[in-house]
Parts: sequence; structure tokens; C-alpha cells
Amino acid sequence: MIRAFGKFFVIAVSVCLVGFSFADEPQKESPEQRRERLRISVQAICPVSGESLTSHAKPVKMTDPETKEILYVCCADCLKSKPDAKYLDKIRSNFAKAQGHCLVMTDNEVSEKSKHGIVEGHFVYVCCPPCVKKMTAAPEKFLAKLDDLYEASLKK
Repeated sequence: MIRAFGKFFVIAVSVCLVGFSFADEPQKESPEQRRERLRISVQAICPVSGESLTSHAKPVKMTDPETKEILYVCCADCLKSKPDAKYLDKIRSNFAKAQGHCLVMTDNEVSEKSKHGIVEGHFVYVCCPPCVKKMTAAPEKFLAKLDDLYEASLKK
């Protein structure tokens, strides 16, 4: 009987340890969650209030009704207002700096004065207008490159 209890005890402890080891593992981030996290970090400010997005619990996703661009605002109240041009300029500058290079012609640098387009709601800079057409034809491929560029810029 003591032997059976000992085996049961060892099995029970093993199961608990395995359960705790899984509980301590961080949840794997989906590609969509990664894209949203990077986008919020690079955007940095609310396009309506100009406040920092990182100082709020959870920024709220919105789509600019005019451009169809996906943006994040600091709170639900900001969803009721239109983005302010001066904050949009700052946000676009942040995007250009973080992107750094054309997503198609990767040797070509971009800035906030470069040509641009919106691909599946994401504001992207290009070296020339034909690159927007190429990105639109294979958006996921190029948005994945954009995510990688944003990630690298945030690590600097």
C-alpha cells in the first residue's frame, strides 16, 4: 500500500510540475497581434489628441474614413473625432523613419517625402509609384517585410 501511494505521489507531483511549466510559458503572439503591437509602437501618438499611445491601457483601432488607413487612438472618445493633420504628419514621419527602405526595391531609402500608398490599411512608403502596384498584388509578403523593418527600428 505504501508503495502504491509512493508511485501515485510521484506521478501527481510530475503532473503538477509539467502543468506549472506550461503555465509559465508566455503566450505565442499571432502575426496579427505582432503587427498591431508594432504598429502601435511605431505610430506612438494618438492622431486625434496627440497623446502617447503607450501611456494608455489599450489603444483603440480605427480606420480613417477618408484614406481608409488603419490608425490607433488613445481612447474610445477619440473615435468620435477626425485625425488632426499635425498629428498625422508626425505619425507619418514615425512610419517613414521606422520603415527606412522601400519594401519592393529594398536598396532604396524612403523618407516622409517619398511616394506612398495604403496597402490593406497600412500606410507605406515607396521609391516609385509602380512599387505600390507590386505591393497591392502581394500585400501579405510586403506587410511582413514592413513588420520586420518596424521590429528592427524599435530595437535600435
